[in-house]
This record gives sequence, structure tokens and C-alpha cells, in this order.
Amino acid sequence: MKMRKIEITKNESEQRFDRFLMKYFNNTTRSNIYKLIRKKVFKINGKRTTQEDYFLKENDILEIFLTEESIESMIKAFVPVKPEKIGLDIIYEDQEILVLNKPKGVLTHPDKSEYKNTLATMVHFYLRDLCTNTFKPSPVHRLDKNTSGVVIFAKTYEALKKYNALMRERNVEKYYLCIVHGKLSKADEVKGYLIKDEIQNKVRIVTKDSDEGKYCHSRYKPIEQFGEYTGEYTLVEVELLTGRSHQIRASMQLLGHSIVGDLKYGGRRVDGLSNQLLHSNRMIIDGHTFEAKSTEIEAFINLHS
Repeated sequence: MKMRKIEITKNESEQRFDRFLMKYFNNTTRSNIYKLIRKKVFKINGKRTTQEDYFLKENDILEIFLTEESIESMIKAFVPVKPEKIGLDIIYEDQEILVLNKPKGVLTHPDKSEYKNTLATMVHFYLRDLCTNTFKPSPVHRLDKNTSGVVIFAKTYEALKKYNALMRERNVEKYYLCIVHGKLSKADEVKGYLIKDEIQNKVRIVTKDSDEGKYCHSRYKPIEQFGEYTGEYTLVEVELLTGRSHQIRASMQLLGHSIVGDLKYGGRRVDGLSNQLLHSNRMIIDGHTFEAKSTEIEAFINLHS
């Protein structure tokens, strides 16, 4: 009888042995799993085991003493999901990360108001073979529900630690495009302290530091002015030096050039828009540049030029 050997990785560690087997043997019954455990067909680190509640550790060696035919009969063939079928617009993917162009109107991850229709839920379905009791592919950063653009998901625990560290140490460049009201004519920066009103879920930027204020810093430059009267709208590129919630939206309001459609931060409804024309179009991290176009911003410019 041949033996199959499996080395437990960080992603599979810290979960019960029986639960690991139920995911690994995804084409058999729970009772059959326990029957196999009682028959002592498994070894962990060279020792036969019937300890179903053993918590697997990284680098444990699991040996399965069954015929290859028996093993294969208990494993359902993995059928990849076509990402476009579930609404994923993939920019880039490798063994560590999945980079997506998030659509407007979708939360990055679940919150108290929405659990199912989120980008994270779609990613977990697409990468369901990587999901365990102890790890699921996770976003390295987030975008507001009605902000579209580049979002990076870590596919492994090690990748999550690596990219979180890059974010924390600010070894990342983040650029956004937005369309604002009025004629913004020169490049400059916004520095201040962001204060959040939890009840209204809204922030404001002040110049003086305080216990409740969080330092924020961004640079901006006008790209194009357009509209029936040139300067009615301006396409602006914003570089985030800090990543605070609603930072760009509050910064544009502070400048007197609110983002089109951003009713919460002084923007006006145009062409039926009730959400901000704000898009994360470019991110540079770990030596890689990821870019995503916004068809909504392009369409608005074409319509009003």
C-alpha cells in the first residue's frame, strides 16, 4: 500500500485534525472520516494517531496509509471559478497576491450592514481552495464602498504579514483620480489632523493637533479642466501620504472643490450621480506598479468635454 505525505503549512496550522481532514477529503462523509481515524490510517510526525482533536502545527508531517485510488475517490476535483462570473476584475495574480479593480458600490469586506455582497466574499469563493479555519485571503488595504479601483488581497499568511508591513512602513505609493467642481489650477498639498464624527460617519480636517485628531497628508495636482465653461470641472490626481478614512473627500471639500457626486462632503449631484467620482487608479508596492482604469470617470469626461 502506498502512502501519501502532506506537510502542514502556516495556512493549515492551528486547526483541528478532524476538520482539516473534512476539508481535504471533500467528497466523503463525516462518519467515514471518523471511521478512518479510528482505523489508524493516519500518522502525524511518524506516529499513528486517533486523536481527532489534535491541533495541527506548522511543519507537521501527515502520512495517509490508503491506496491512491481510495484517496482520490474521497477528493472532489477542484473546478476553478471564472473570476468574471462572480464579478472580479483581476489586474494581476501570482502565488502571493491577487490585485483587483474594485467596482463602485461594493464593500471591500463585510461589516454590520453587509455580509454577503462584498469583495472579500467574492475572493473567498474564487480562492476557496486557500481558505482554512485559520486563514482566508485578506485585503491588505481597503477602499470606501463607493470608491472604485486597485485593491490588493494577500493569498497566504506570510504574504499578508509582508504587505501589511510595507503598508505600515509606508513603502507604498497610492494615487487616486477624482473629478471636482470648479477650476483647480495649481498643484499643492493638504496637511492637517482628521477628526471623525462616528455618529454621522463623517470626518473633518483641522490644522491643530488634538487627542482625537489623526495626522493626514496628501498631494494633489490638476490634470485637465473641462465643462461647458472650461473649468466647470477639474480632473485631479491625488497622492495619499497617509491612508485615513474619507481623507481625499474631506481634503477636496476643505479646498472648496468638492468631488462631483459626493453629497456628504459638499459635492453636487450631476447626471444623476449620488456617489463620489473617486477612483484608486495606481499603486506602486514592492517594486510593482498596478493600474486600473475607471470607465465611469472616462465617460463623465467624454460627456462634458
